[in-house]
Amino acid sequence: MQPARGSAKIGASVESLEKALAAAQVNYKIERWWKYGQPQIDLIKGVIDVRNPADAGKAVQQLISQQHGNIQVNLEVFPYGIVNPEGVRIHVAMEHQVGE
Repeated sequence: MQPARGSAKIGASVESLEKALAAAQVNYKIERWWKYGQPQIDLIKGVIDVRNPADAGKAVQQLISQQHGNIQVNLEVFPYGIVNPEGVRIHVAMEHQVGE
């Protein structure tokens, strides 16, 4: 029997991102997402568009709550819109910590 790979412990998926955002009750759209690793996922990257800037804080809080154990959640948040922000794009990366 082979030992479990790090990705076997990740427990993260696009579904977990969607559940986190649904829990925040925000209007969002997952613009793109990528998964890396076969047969199991080692890394998930995505771009999420939160349409109401006022909801961005709730969305970020729920995404950060996905960090646990050896799961590292990295976020980059970019408001868009000239003069008045029209929305926020959140770049998400969820990965298993290296060396664990």
